[in-house]
Amino acid sequence: MSTQRPSFEKKEMAISSSPYVYLPVDIPAYTVEVTHQAPIDGELLQRALDRTCRRMPYLTDTMTIDHGAVYYAKNPLPMEAAHVAGIRHVGGSETNYHLLDLTWDGNVTWFTMYHGFCDGQGINAFLESVLYHYYCMKDGVEYDPNGIRSDSTQATEAETFEPFSRQYEVSPDFAMPEQRQQPACYHLPEIVPNPGGEVLEYGFRLPSEAFMRFVKANGASPSVMLSMLVGEAIQRAHPDADTPVMVNIPMSVRRQLGCEETFKNCSNRIVLPVGGTPMDALPFAQRAAQLRAMQKQQMNADKFRAIYNMMGNMYRGRMEQATDYMEELKKPAGFMSVCHDTFYIDYIGSMHKTGYSDQITDMRFLCKPAVGKTLHLNVIEHNGEFRITCLACSDVSAIADAIEQVMKDHGLPVRSLPVQRFTLPLTCWREGII
Repeated sequence: MSTQRPSFEKKEMAISSSPYVYLPVDIPAYTVEVTHQAPIDGELLQRALDRTCRRMPYLTDTMTIDHGAVYYAKNPLPMEAAHVAGIRHVGGSETNYHLLDLTWDGNVTWFTMYHGFCDGQGINAFLESVLYHYYCMKDGVEYDPNGIRSDSTQATEAETFEPFSRQYEVSPDFAMPEQRQQPACYHLPEIVPNPGGEVLEYGFRLPSEAFMRFVKANGASPSVMLSMLVGEAIQRAHPDADTPVMVNIPMSVRRQLGCEETFKNCSNRIVLPVGGTPMDALPFAQRAAQLRAMQKQQMNADKFRAIYNMMGNMYRGRMEQATDYMEELKKPAGFMSVCHDTFYIDYIGSMHKTGYSDQITDMRFLCKPAVGKTLHLNVIEHNGEFRITCLACSDVSAIADAIEQVMKDHGLPVRSLPVQRFTLPLTCWREGII
């Protein structure tokens, strides 16, 4: 492990990283915790990591600062699968300045990232490749990779495409929807700041088949349906709520931009009013259909292309014109004050299914809850079940109990999990630079 930061050869500007790399404070790590049936073989895990890094060498990059701009940079130092019970300080000397990290202990692995380096799809490509190579070697079977970036394929330029590097073509007749003042949304009074940073996790499991049957019967999508159920729970826990209950649903826009393979940050969001509006008077299925229509309307590809054209010009301009990084940090950090509405639901989906999936018994996505008085939910599907977790830095047990009861009232066979607590270390990608 290095003790003094080496000089790294810079590559392309990290334009899509702009909302993260110009924050005046470091942000907590983002981690995927994977539980396995059997104890981990550390030697095999390292070999699997090595194979992944050879297949996707860009995942071993670090970042460097030149004047005021931030660049990806080649990092020849080894990436280690460290025998550590938990999460390391990703980005600094502890991880050889790598911005992705892998640790393991017993039958658990932790895959950690700095969000300025990549997004959830990027870390999924990383962990899926490592787990694929690990289980192929452990079981002595060449499993069907089924969409996983295995070392039987070659990396392409599309995998490192910078989403903000070009202008996107927008339909000639497209007009950006008129900007309207968003009504004040309801904020949960039980969510209060926690200086210690400990996160409380309230989890549920819901059989995939039962939930998807419920979604289909109501003509919705999984994210809309979950949002409706959570919105109903919030109104049940807070019947005095006098403003709309709004959900913020982040989403990858790779398909809309035509850059499906990139590992870099590439996302936007949709916002839906799931409670406290005239739609509350409609039957449940009609409300679901209307919200689904609103979701589709907001997912207009031309809109996302126009937004990326505008944001790309802004982000590129900032980096190209920057001369002093410390001066850049003095500028307003709007990203820190973004209001994520009443609640934020990250519908992560599922890993690529493979022949060893049943040997992975659990997956948790550990992150700091969204900024503000906002409930944060992560949702992932694995081995026939949805795992739904509510994250907050204060006691939201009343909301969690209401979510469970609402699901049961709708006939869904949900079961709650014991409350867990975790604390995430801050990333330290600027260690040795500033």
